[in-house]
Amino acid sequence: TVLDHRKSYNLYAKDVIIASGGVGSLYEYHTNAPCISADIQGLCVMKGIALDRMEMLQFHPTVFVNSTGAQKMLLTEALRGEGATIEDENGKRFLFEYDERGELASRDIVSKSIYKYKKKTGLQVYLNVANFDEEYFSHRFPNIYKNLRALGYKVPQDRVPISPAFHYAIGGIKTDLHARVPHVKNLYAIGEVASTRVHGANRLASNSLLEGLVFAKVAVDDILANKQEKKFQEFLVSDEVMSYKDDKAKKNQLRHIMWENVSIIRTKSGLNDALETINALLNEKIGKLLKFRLVTAREIVTAALNRSESIGVHTIQEEN
Repeated sequence: TVLDHRKSYNLYAKDVIIASGGVGSLYEYHTNAPCISADIQGLCVMKGIALDRMEMLQFHPTVFVNSTGAQKMLLTEALRGEGATIEDENGKRFLFEYDERGELASRDIVSKSIYKYKKKTGLQVYLNVANFDEEYFSHRFPNIYKNLRALGYKVPQDRVPISPAFHYAIGGIKTDLHARVPHVKNLYAIGEVASTRVHGANRLASNSLLEGLVFAKVAVDDILANKQEKKFQEFLVSDEVMSYKDDKAKKNQLRHIMWENVSIIRTKSGLNDALETINALLNEKIGKLLKFRLVTAREIVTAALNRSESIGVHTIQEEN
């Protein structure tokens, strides 16, 4: 059922490929486009379609934080690879306290280190790019240079306030090696919305592009190879309210609890607090779209609670 010009109607197809992306909008800080709303995963759960490894969420260590809105500007890891440093507001390069490689440690280690340090000290963290020549910087990183200059930061002379942010969902709709969704005929999922398991518990940068290319092709090949006549069953147009006036505040409440309790470092008590909040919101008068998001969030929290050991991007901390 789709909504167009305030009118709902049904669309039918012989084959459907879901390629709706990850779950960025569930978090207070993320790098995803605003349209990545995390609702299709919740819809799948409500229709009995299995999700897989939803606790496996990747966080990028360096995004620009002094901006309105949940979507944040990603500051590429190539900056650190070419000599940019991470420091606190006093100029201290603290990453070496957590890993001997400092800024060159893997993205999950850098994210966890920044997260821990900010929790421990309450200090703001910055990316210092003063090692770059301005002409080189403007040509090597033109978009970052242009965007930060437009925001009033005279890079590379000025350092830039940063934070980790949600970046990529490794888990998603369970699929097979042909991108098919099990037990649902003619339904496929590809890209970040799918759990193909090719990334294990910690995706390597850019491997998702290859995943998207490969599984898009195998999905199309599978559809074209299926010569059987396909029929679809008509269903009633949904009359559920898409959203209520108060839903925006509740979405922000959800984003906050997910960031505080279900992000880079998790605890059992924090996850249970998040689950309690999500269940309470689900019992309130809410629109259809928020309900989908909440169900997706509940799946993430439940999966995190069910995995008691830390592995890959899933870190669950022992409590005193």
